[in-house]
Amino acid sequence: MPHLSPMSWITAMISFWAILMLFTSNIWWTNLHTFETDSSSKMKLSQLPWCWT
Repeated sequence: MPHLSPMSWITAMISFWAILMLFTSNIWWTNLHTFETDSSSKMKLSQLPWCWT
């Protein structure tokens, strides 16, 4: 196993974290969008999505 410098470890961690955040946020927003379209009549405008978690 080759030795990696700390900078390459940091770069790998940041890139992995960025891909993971993009992937999870994409799933979260698509689920939120389908939830809003399904139950838009029950939803109030004063409710914010990040308060439900």
